[in-house]
Amino acid sequence: MSGLVCWNCGADLDDIPRPISRHATCPKCFNELHCCRLCRHFDPSATMTCHEDRADPPLQKENANFCDFFTPRFGAFENTTADKSAAARDHLDALFEAEPGKTDDEAGSNQGINADVQGADSDDAEAAVSKEAQARKKLDDLFK
Repeated sequence: MSGLVCWNCGADLDDIPRPISRHATCPKCFNELHCCRLCRHFDPSATMTCHEDRADPPLQKENANFCDFFTPRFGAFENTTADKSAAARDHLDALFEAEPGKTDDEAGSNQGINADVQGADSDDAEAAVSKEAQARKKLDDLFK
């Protein structure tokens, strides 16, 4: 196994002939491979996003290009989906005033709700808590 993987989906690229052609695509997601995102010179934090001084980087980093300095980068795939999911979960917990990273049982699904319904009679308070708990359960189900 060479360790060369698609920059978009992480699929193994051992079967792709070397050097990588401008027309080569990933066998799994069909994205172009001869592009900045798979190049070892690519750095999104750099000013021109390319460490090669003589290169003229294209605007679209995911599109195939004719760069003579292209060299495939091993480990180019970065799974950001899990990070986005965790961030969304933390925002959801903050919305319901739960502590980030805790489940409903640990944080208490009714935390913060009782403060909103203080002063209302007990039947109204229970109905509001029940509605909020149901809404929270539906949102939690979306993240599973």
